[in-house]
Amino acid sequence: MGKLSYNDKLHMQMLREQELGAKDIISSYPDKGWKLSTVKKVCSRVDHIGSAVLHKPGSGRPATAFACAVCRCQSIFPLVGPTKL
Repeated sequence: MGKLSYNDKLHMQMLREQELGAKDIISSYPDKGWKLSTVKKVCSRVDHIGSAVLHKPGSGRPATAFACAVCRCQSIFPLVGPTKL
């Protein structure tokens, strides 16, 4: 099974908010072919964060990571010199 779509996650969130468990959610959409472990992860995410599609604040790549990479490239460029194609 591939990634869950945005709409699939919203459906799972709506059913979870109606106090349905993972097995009940799977039985509501038998044609989707969702794995029990995947539905359990989405349910726990809804329970902890309150949403299946929104990220926790502060999650993801830090904003300074790109700036540091640019600084490193600029400091190496004078040592290497311009490239010739």
